[in-house]
Amino acid sequence: MTNQSFLAFTLHGLLMAIDVKVVREIIWLPELTMIEECPACITGVINLRGKIVPVMDLNIRFGHAHQRYSCADRVIVLEVSEGISVVADQQALHSTIRSPIELMGIIVNEVLDLIVIPEENIELPPFKSRELQIHPNFVRGEAKAGEEIIMVIDPGKLFDMEFRIPESESEMDGPEIIPQSVISYFCPEADRKEKEVFHSRAINLQQLFIGEDSKSLMPVVAMSLNSECICVELESVREFAKIRNFTLVPCCPQHIAGNMNLRGNVLTMVDISGLLNVQAGKISASTKVVVADSGGFPVGVIVDEILDVVYLRTQDIVQVPSSIRAINEKFVKGAAPYGSRMMAILDFNEILAWDGLIVDEEV
Repeated sequence: MTNQSFLAFTLHGLLMAIDVKVVREIIWLPELTMIEECPACITGVINLRGKIVPVMDLNIRFGHAHQRYSCADRVIVLEVSEGISVVADQQALHSTIRSPIELMGIIVNEVLDLIVIPEENIELPPFKSRELQIHPNFVRGEAKAGEEIIMVIDPGKLFDMEFRIPESESEMDGPEIIPQSVISYFCPEADRKEKEVFHSRAINLQQLFIGEDSKSLMPVVAMSLNSECICVELESVREFAKIRNFTLVPCCPQHIAGNMNLRGNVLTMVDISGLLNVQAGKISASTKVVVADSGGFPVGVIVDEILDVVYLRTQDIVQVPSSIRAINEKFVKGAAPYGSRMMAILDFNEILAWDGLIVDEEV
């Protein structure tokens, strides 16, 4: 059985997922610069640390009408492995130009969990006939995730855009979803405060890590645990999940919160608040689980909320300041700024290797 990790997200009430291997990073929706001579689904571009990145309105790409953007929307930046083609067709002369686009952003409403879906659980879409096909099968299949059904997006098809030069004026009469010639801002419905937020985010993206090689940046998952801001390296995480099917286990150490049924597998739930000298919170429906491997078996670490996926520069990592020194420094590798706060960088390998995680079943 082949398991594959996907990043789940929502788009206007629909639940979707995309292969995590093509995900470069996740950012809050910034102000987009509109450009000419691009498909209607490309809302604009951003300057992402010196690289121009087109941003796609996934809703329009699926053939739907434009819907208002929000400051709560996210952009998932994806790697475009094969680029984008521009096709010219004039007097039977066919030529294809390969665009040098390496990254593409897609606008989504909410980024949810990092989930694992066995390949065998991804079923072909039920309607795949030519008559019903309105776009080139952007959905590669549907998969069950607990009680929900997720549409799995095919990034190759999503970015397979061929822009054909019209042969006559009659071919240009089709209506556009958003007539870009009559608007001057990517989100014309935004009020002054929203525009300030969008603009501030765009400026920060330009200035952050200028001249920095993206390969030298460290991707981390920012989380909250009882009001403390913490993070772990993304490579240490197997997936994120909502807490469900949770069962208390009697006669276990305090840090063993219980077990959870994760797609048919029993997942041991660990509360690391005691390890970090942080007051334990209450487990609720909004509690999140960070799934990692510990010596060959999966462990679920309980946190209050998954905040973000961000990239850190090595020069921004400092020793643990006094403001967060209450956290057990044995399990902390350093600290880094996150907005107006400092977050502790946890050593997940050290935590998962802690002898206390092993439950001695002898009585």
